[in-house]
Amino acid sequence: MTLLVELLERPLDPGYAAAAARRAAGGGPARGSRWLSVLLAALIGLLLTLAALRVHAAEQVGDPARTDLVARVEAGTVAADDLAGRAEALRADNARLEQKLGGAQAAADSARADALAVAAGAVAVEGPGLVITLDDAAEPSGGAGTQTGRVVDRDLQLVVNGLWAAGAEAVAVNGQRLTSLSAIRAAGNAVLVDYRPLSRPYRISAVGDPARLPTQLATSVAGRYLAALQNNYGISVTQESVEDLRLPAAARVELRDVDGAGR
Repeated sequence: MTLLVELLERPLDPGYAAAAARRAAGGGPARGSRWLSVLLAALIGLLLTLAALRVHAAEQVGDPARTDLVARVEAGTVAADDLAGRAEALRADNARLEQKLGGAQAAADSARADALAVAAGAVAVEGPGLVITLDDAAEPSGGAGTQTGRVVDRDLQLVVNGLWAAGAEAVAVNGQRLTSLSAIRAAGNAVLVDYRPLSRPYRISAVGDPARLPTQLATSVAGRYLAALQNNYGISVTQESVEDLRLPAAARVELRDVDGAGR
């Protein structure tokens, strides 16, 4: 009870009370403390001012490394533009020299060589065209050859020849480029293109006029044959016009003399 009465009568510790009495008698914080606070504030302001002045000076003068990098980039850009201009001038000079030396005949020969390279399968071909996909029937109907509902070599032969006749510029089967010397044959149940076995489904890609190819093919013997395969034997036949086809060059290009001897 004595402790409780003492706490109620004197809630503050005597040390705290004595310190409060000294501050009241002295009239506030010590003068030394006030001067120290003013000095610290002035020092901080001076440091901030110096930092701001240094940043401003750096912005005015610029970073030497950055300035050097910008100068090098600008010089490289000018040099690249100069080289591009010189290359364009050289191409124009070459065209004028070719025209002067060969004339129209040289241009015609170059165009003919390009066309022959495409026909021979010596170069890759890219452009719009038509893709025809053949696959075996889901339920074979029995019998032999096509009657089993299985795609055979002669089916691919007729479709490929029909695409050539419809105006195709280049043809490939499952990514294998065909030429005038390519062979589509059968070995047992396997279909071979240039003696390489193919796996179903058989994707026949033809580069050519995307508007003309389907129309010409549909009205040809090959088009009617495809319809018969689908309607009579259940073979899956799909056609798709594609805006961008890329057919690789033939794996092996064979040249022959006019007498038929191979090289």
